[in-house]
Amino acid sequence: MRRKTQAFVVLILVLSAVTFGGWLANSTTTIDPDLYVTLRKNITLFQRIYEEISVRYVDEVDPEAFIKAGIEGMTDRLDPYTSFVEQEENESLRTVTEGKYGGVGMNIMRKGNSVIVAEPPYDGTPAAKAGIREGDQIFEVEEEETSKMRLAEVAQRLRGKPGTAVKIRVKRASETGLLEFRLVRAMITVHDVTYSDLMEGDIGYIRLIRFSRFAAEQLEEALADLTRRGMKGLILDLRSNTGGLLNAAVNVADLFLPEGDLIVYTKGRSDRANMKYYSKNAPLLGDLPMVVVVNELSASASEIVAGAIQDLDRGLIIGSRTYGKGLVQTVVPFSQNTALRLTTAKYYVPSGRLIQDLAQLNRDAQIFAHQDDELNSDSSSVSSSKEFRTKAGRLVFGGGGIKPDIEFEPPKRSSYEISLLRQSMFFNFAISYSSQTSSSLEDLEMDKSLIEEFRSYLAASDFEFKLEGEDEINELEKIAGERSFGPELEAHLAATRESLNQIKENEFDNHLPFIRRNLRREIAAKLFGSRGQVEATRKDDPVFQTALEVLTNPAEYAMKLGQ
Repeated sequence: MRRKTQAFVVLILVLSAVTFGGWLANSTTTIDPDLYVTLRKNITLFQRIYEEISVRYVDEVDPEAFIKAGIEGMTDRLDPYTSFVEQEENESLRTVTEGKYGGVGMNIMRKGNSVIVAEPPYDGTPAAKAGIREGDQIFEVEEEETSKMRLAEVAQRLRGKPGTAVKIRVKRASETGLLEFRLVRAMITVHDVTYSDLMEGDIGYIRLIRFSRFAAEQLEEALADLTRRGMKGLILDLRSNTGGLLNAAVNVADLFLPEGDLIVYTKGRSDRANMKYYSKNAPLLGDLPMVVVVNELSASASEIVAGAIQDLDRGLIIGSRTYGKGLVQTVVPFSQNTALRLTTAKYYVPSGRLIQDLAQLNRDAQIFAHQDDELNSDSSSVSSSKEFRTKAGRLVFGGGGIKPDIEFEPPKRSSYEISLLRQSMFFNFAISYSSQTSSSLEDLEMDKSLIEEFRSYLAASDFEFKLEGEDEINELEKIAGERSFGPELEAHLAATRESLNQIKENEFDNHLPFIRRNLRREIAAKLFGSRGQVEATRKDDPVFQTALEVLTNPAEYAMKLGQ
């Protein structure tokens, strides 16, 4: 059987070499005849090496795993975004592309051996109607324990044809036994807009978390509702929105920009990769004041929208400099279960700024025949202060990502804060606490008793963290234990350790504001979903408050836009 598999894979390689010329003939990329000869020669060489190793290597190799390793070796040398996509990731791509799927309406994640409901189920979905909560542990799906399945398999079993049923058993922190649910699958539409409402001063606020094919449609509905209710300004929150579809970004920007304005353009090797995208419709909001809020995790499609709004002087950008993901991926399907996600072009916003942050690229320049000054230069030589001009002549800066008009430094986390977040201490405590309380959002106070309850929870959970520099002290103590440095150094080390332990004991009290904010956010999310999370944190959100102040001060807004 293994020999047949080897022969089959080698046959595929041979057939690929035979049909390669046809592919080149149909490509819109200009191919040098010498390159064509080199490609054929190297495909033959790759085939010979693969065959020899698969058949004659001293230990038997898995031919399928081996060819995948070769593919990964090639894609890893290009850029962080070109990759070979297999079944479970292809499913995720289809969900973003299609914007809907048959299922029960909940996102799941793996935590140790458990499968956890990662966020509140989407409103109106089978999971939400049945009472599934964020933090519930899905113990069984169709009488099979999830601890024995891969996460992708659990997700696949929860999805299915609308109208069919799936039985699950759930562990909940407040319950002693398992809870059983029979969920009838429905067509689930991906929710890109997770919050929309009027804030103080009739300022609209919309949270957009992704760019699926339905992003613009959902955003348009939210804008129409807020307009009917008397909206006088808009905050569009794209923080931590890592992107999605290019067309979705264009359609979202089109809602705000005058007809005929350039939104984004792409440049690549082939003619089909060189595209310009323009707004096609009159703006929904006219010249209503607008702020787009971004952070260091806003990427790709988010950067297209923010960049177009800024370059065309349609509104202000507030927050942290965005991620800088400006390479276009094309999904090339090979079969129902596999595809190549291939970088084929670069994004540019209307002023001519390249979105891509060169420091994020990390590709191997040695494998490229020609050194592209823009993408292969040392990132330190590409100045982040390179100047561009908006449509109205305002000064904006290149260097990767979108630099906000009002910029905030990304939060610098201490090791204690990072450890609390990475070990999901707030998330886990909130699951337990929310199952035992029925507080309203207005009554949700971070009083002393709740803070002390969280302190006790950390102690009972064996929460551990290291201070900055603690690893070096541990190493020095280890060396001192192996060698004799004398009593004076040993006394200094003992005193340092005692001081270190005292500092660690005080870290909880030193971080009380951070602890209160995160507890309030997580508990509100568990009790009241995405809406509760936004409303519980907006008063402590300096970026949101700044956006609100600017929009309620017409003179400052006009001054920042250079009007």
